[in-house]
Amino acid sequence: MPESQAKDVIFAAGTLMPVSSPPLQDGAVLVRDGRIEAVGALVDIGRENPGTEVRFFPNYTVIPGGVNAHAHLGFRRKDAPEGGTFSGWLGRLIERLPEKEAWTAQAAHDAAREAIEAGTTYMAESSPYGECLPQLAESGMAGTVFAEFFPHEFATPEEAVGFMVSKAHELGEGLPERVNARVSVHSPYTVDPESSRLAGRRTREMGWTLAIHLSESPEEVEFIKSGTGGLANIFGSNEWGGAGVSPVHYAQSVELLAPETIAAHLATGVSEEDIEILARTGAAAAHCPRSNAYLGCGVSPVPAMIDGGIRVGMGTDGLWSSPSMNLFEETLFAVELHGMSGAAGLELATLGGARTLGIEAETGTLDAGKWADLAVVETSSEDADPWRDVLEAAAGGGVAATVVGGDVIYNRLGR
Repeated sequence: MPESQAKDVIFAAGTLMPVSSPPLQDGAVLVRDGRIEAVGALVDIGRENPGTEVRFFPNYTVIPGGVNAHAHLGFRRKDAPEGGTFSGWLGRLIERLPEKEAWTAQAAHDAAREAIEAGTTYMAESSPYGECLPQLAESGMAGTVFAEFFPHEFATPEEAVGFMVSKAHELGEGLPERVNARVSVHSPYTVDPESSRLAGRRTREMGWTLAIHLSESPEEVEFIKSGTGGLANIFGSNEWGGAGVSPVHYAQSVELLAPETIAAHLATGVSEEDIEILARTGAAAAHCPRSNAYLGCGVSPVPAMIDGGIRVGMGTDGLWSSPSMNLFEETLFAVELHGMSGAAGLELATLGGARTLGIEAETGTLDAGKWADLAVVETSSEDADPWRDVLEAAAGGGVAATVVGGDVIYNRLGR
């Protein structure tokens, strides 16, 4: 259970990395009512707030908590389907759905805990009809569950979309303050054009974000362009394939791309024209490089997308396609894959994810007014690249405490 912090408290460390400003030695954040009241030197914050409890971690770095822009909680590490090809992996996953029902809830609980112990404070989780919402809500993390729907189970697109919007409203009742439910158009090969168009329109009318898997695999590109390949009949007969365009271009044509849209993966066949479409429509991207590698999906052109003005955040995907729920481990993989700096990587894992989800005014950096979402990471203070150092430490199990809205939801130090 979270260690609730009703009174004011000061979290301080040998190094404070707000992300939005340079690192601060012996820095501190004053937390009041779950939000950051002030940021500065410990000596100043302490002097201005006498008698306030101070939690000081002298050999640690305090960073914003990780913002996971795309995850699936309902999978477990063992017995994952073999990777290599996306359609082969997905086919084996679908075959095992009946047996999976027995352990999905426990898997979601365990995966959420793993994410928390790795410093994640906010998660965008996608699961069929929002099945993993209870586990996210009880975990202590803030987040959104994007409820995936599959129109072939309904008589008409109107019925499918109407059901999912009502379901998201129902799921959102009685949740913790910072947990909500939204809709996911699962993918271009499982959701028909009219259902996609209706879902995009309805969710935008309500001001909701919308998640989608997009341009994830070679098989998806083949299906959208020519209507053939391993995904053509993955959920019955998907007769809308063969549009002759890229998945990104197709998503634009069915009105799925907008500033509220979070497109996960974008790993295969993303051209310069596609990047221009994403930038023009304002759609954001969730980068899941380890899942992409496991499933033979290629490398997302993240540097080009960032240069093009696209909001990009990091996502772990799920444990049947990725080795862990550690967002900082995922980010370190991306840093090495794309040749990024440690500072750029840390920003991707925190502020980048918040921007992708449209919540950068609430979290993603250590700034006054934002929620007190942070991770305490054991690091050395003498490295030439402190951002890379803290990223490597968090990726390697160095997170000692995780704080969400001022509540300590993980603490292996006992202080």
